Amino acid sequence: MQRILTKREKIILYITVSMIIFGFVFNFVITPVLKKSELLNKRIEITRTKLRKYILLLAQKDYIQQRYKNFSSRLTLSDANKSTSVTSLSVLEALAKDARLRIIDIRPQTPENLELYKEILIDLRTEGSQEGYLKFFYNIENSLALLRIKKFRLNTKPNTQTLEGNFSISQILLSE
Repeated sequence: MQRILTKREKIILYITVSMIIFGFVFNFVITPVLKKSELLNKRIEITRTKLRKYILLLAQKDYIQQRYKNFSSRLTLSDANKSTSVTSLSVLEALAKDARLRIIDIRPQTPENLELYKEILIDLRTEGSQEGYLKFFYNIENSLALLRIKKFRLNTKPNTQTLEGNFSISQILLSE
């Protein structure tokens, strides 16, 4: 009888079968495990990032609580006095002073009473530098008094670097 396969052919057959088996094992066992490991590593990194942020917030806990107390005391003060226009004007004056802007004219408009909230409009004219206006914009947008700039116009004064600003600023107060 003759041999069916020679020694060289058997080696090639074994190598081919082992390569096919390795391909199946790699595609159906190893690759899913690697993908799962990569997904878990991404989740771990996201969780670590969240933990870093939470630790940062925890470190700022006292500062946040102090700001909250300041805000809540201002809120009860304005409710007690019922003079929200005066409170809004004083907040704007403080923000302008902090930004080193000079207030030329400040005029509160009649408040709009809507169903859920009350909106106070204030017209404001100021003078100051470009940096002052940038700081003023930032302070208004991040104010705890819920201030928002509705319209503004900046003009340059002749022969100076001073800017004139005309603003229409609104404050929203929740109705009781």
